[in-house]
Amino acid sequence: MHFISQQKRSFSLLKKTWFFLFICIGFIFKAQVFYSTDPTYLSFKTEKNNLITKYHFTYPDSSIINIHNYFPRNFLGNIGLPSPNYQLNYGTNDLGFNFHSTPYKNDVYSESQVNYYRTKGPYANLTGIAGSKKFQTFKMLFTHTYKRVNVAIKFSRYTSQGFYLKQQSYTNNFYLSSNYTNKKERFGYYFYILNNGNRNKENGGILADSLNENTLLDNKELLPVKLNNAARDNRELKAMFNPDFRLNRKDSSTKINHFIQFKSAFSFNSYQYKDENIATDNYYIITYLDTVRTNDSTHVRKFNNEINYAAVTTNSNFAFSVGYKNEINQVWQKADSVFLNHIATADLLFKKVLTREENQVAKDHQKEIQTHFNFQYIFDGASKGNYKAENKTVLLLNRAKQRYLYLNLLAEDRSADYIYNYWVSNHFTWFNNGYHSQQQTQAVLGFNLNKHFSSSLFIQNINNYLYFDNVALPRQYGTTLTNLGLNLSFTKVFFKHLGTSIDYRLQNTTNTTYIRLPKHQATAKLFYTGIFFKNNLQLQIGSQLQIYDSFYAYGYMPSTQAFYLQESFKTTPYPFLDVYLNARIRPVNFFLKVENALFGFAGTNYSFAQGYYQTDRAFRLGISWTFFD
Repeated sequence: MHFISQQKRSFSLLKKTWFFLFICIGFIFKAQVFYSTDPTYLSFKTEKNNLITKYHFTYPDSSIINIHNYFPRNFLGNIGLPSPNYQLNYGTNDLGFNFHSTPYKNDVYSESQVNYYRTKGPYANLTGIAGSKKFQTFKMLFTHTYKRVNVAIKFSRYTSQGFYLKQQSYTNNFYLSSNYTNKKERFGYYFYILNNGNRNKENGGILADSLNENTLLDNKELLPVKLNNAARDNRELKAMFNPDFRLNRKDSSTKINHFIQFKSAFSFNSYQYKDENIATDNYYIITYLDTVRTNDSTHVRKFNNEINYAAVTTNSNFAFSVGYKNEINQVWQKADSVFLNHIATADLLFKKVLTREENQVAKDHQKEIQTHFNFQYIFDGASKGNYKAENKTVLLLNRAKQRYLYLNLLAEDRSADYIYNYWVSNHFTWFNNGYHSQQQTQAVLGFNLNKHFSSSLFIQNINNYLYFDNVALPRQYGTTLTNLGLNLSFTKVFFKHLGTSIDYRLQNTTNTTYIRLPKHQATAKLFYTGIFFKNNLQLQIGSQLQIYDSFYAYGYMPSTQAFYLQESFKTTPYPFLDVYLNARIRPVNFFLKVENALFGFAGTNYSFAQGYYQTDRAFRLGISWTFFD
């Protein structure tokens, strides 16, 4: 009877959804005034070494193949919750002091995600998503250039109740960026202010064996959980101002421009964990500071000041910069600590056209090589001796066919995050662990044949690997670990309407005791696509199947926000089937999706962490609207 009532509620939601869609679609044609098809209307660059990097033309993606995949999978089962890293990925952060890499990568705006824009007019994109269990999302991007000053605002707000007790999450992310260059190009600036807020209840997972074949279709909020009154609140505020000045005069004979730039940044992070029921839940074995309630808080302040010299050729084919950065870090966790670092930096960028063509059609097929080398070294301070060297090279073989080859190389020696050596809280305390810096090398080789097929091979060697053991205490493994990843992706539409997409990921590690990964992961899509009503409606109806190989998962410790090793729970392959409808009526994209459509028919082990399960069958509706006026 419960399953039948669930179906009735689903059909009611579908009726409301379609009614809402038809109203919106009818309103679109009256509301939209102008829609640009100019591929140079919008350009952007990411925050990094701003003087030597170029703006790249971008245009709103007109493909609707993946619009139903609105968020990466959260492996604890609800958006806004912490999520372990089960995917091998290339890249690391800049050198410097790091308190803790909190597991909210999917739910924050990082500095590397801050974009600077240039536009030929206003541009805005609004996205709204809603669905089961009070799932609500709103995303916004607005940017406009007025008298050489560009301002961009990006905002994301979402909340979800989740299917299980005490699983509510709230996320608010925002950044404002601006850039300016005066008419004579003698002065300019880059600026951003960023704010992240992540709040969620912590339930510690459901009690063992409470989810089984008899309780699978019951209301999940009736299942008992390990923590009944615990919550996490993480907040981040960061601001940066980066003015630059051209030192030389610029005329027709100028071949190289010389710049000096200053960069000042401030950030404040707060981490708070509360638990009002530690005496009755008996979740934690040890209590250090208060036996009645937990109210742990940590505050981290960072001050960065940097000066750089840069030389850039007028054709932007060569650029070089060298600089110095001073870093001051203050940590409050029951006591104050201060960490200083003095960092030297250097960048080299080179681009060369290998085959020169005269007309635009031929230029789309010309070959080009681009390479960017970055070096960072801490010559004095708390992390003295740390270094990072990285090179990214792209060989463009055919721009029109999107055919290119890339190779990224990275080597670094990085001090342990603060959390591994020092920690004071109500349930965990350790001092002066003295863990050595962690060394690693990474390489990724990738090839994009065209818009249909791509592949990449990733290899990583880690020495002095840092992790949390089976009682959630920090440890270091001195022997070298090697990780290997292979990605293959294929998408093609046959007979103009029948489409298929396959993404396969192979991951392997030399020691599964310390690194937890699903060895095989595959996502397959089968869909029908078509264009109707004189090219005004683009429609796609399909299904997506995702499956992960069995592996020993991580456990989660709410007090430290750390994922740790455990041996009592092993995942099993579970077919995550989604059925969706994607559509585009310019300038609006929308989708309707049923997640985990096989819920109730494919078993009970659809979990990636002990005590935490993925969503039951859930309905999602999303609309994205683009404006050029």
